Amino acid sequence: MTKQNRIFINEQGIIEILVVGDQTVESVQAMGDTATALARKQTAAGRPALLLDNLLQMGTVPAEARKLVVDLIKSTDYDKLAMLGTDPVLRFGANLMLQATGKGARVKYFEDRDKCVAWLLQ
Repeated sequence: MTKQNRIFINEQGIIEILVVGDQTVESVQAMGDTATALARKQTAAGRPALLLDNLLQMGTVPAEARKLVVDLIKSTDYDKLAMLGTDPVLRFGANLMLQATGKGARVKYFEDRDKCVAWLLQ
């Protein structure tokens, strides 16, 4: 995981994945492992596992790492996952990746943080 990436439970009880800078397969796997562990912890405590993948500061991500993101979204046990970003190309790619996961109503892409958080908490 790059030094700047952070995964934490924010003040709303949402597992936030702060993706900062260029990524590698290793950094994506490390973030996925940490997020999965936190999701299990939330579920074990009787709380929903809500994930916010904050892509606002993300750099480049190689194709192999993007494929890994799809695999992680498919395999990770969570209640809802929202991706947050503002780049139109990123939005297009993220929506394709989310469609590929087959998770439908449980995953969504947002450009507005307030709407993103509101959807996760509803």
